[in-house]
Amino acid sequence: MKNKAVESKLCAFLKEYSSSDDWYWVPLTRLKKEIPVVAYDLDELYRHDEIPLLEKVFRQCGITTVSTFQMDSREYFENDEISALLHEKDADGFLFPWTVETFYFDATETWLVYVSHEGTISFTGELIARIAGEIIPDRYLYR
Repeated sequence: MKNKAVESKLCAFLKEYSSSDDWYWVPLTRLKKEIPVVAYDLDELYRHDEIPLLEKVFRQCGITTVSTFQMDSREYFENDEISALLHEKDADGFLFPWTVETFYFDATETWLVYVSHEGTISFTGELIARIAGEIIPDRYLYR
């Protein structure tokens, strides 16, 4: 479904905090302000069957359901189970690493996760970035 209020709020956040005018992959790796962010190679995490690491990050942050906003289609979805999204498959394999530029968040507005179709995931926000850094090995850091 379309949700102009969510789209406007997310775009305003990106405009205020992103150090790039291009919101294609870069918005959550280079920020203008001091917001904790950490990015990982999502393709490698899936290639090495490390989905449990991602689940653990969300679980330790108390995140079970998420809202999603897909930038390309400007589609908004509510109340998706994050664990189900991480494990969803089709005939070609897992879908999560191949979603179009998608933001995941909840009503707390304390964290934001960005997944790129280029195989990256970034965790933005004090708690989620810290926990991701504690759980996910450095060898998966996006470089």
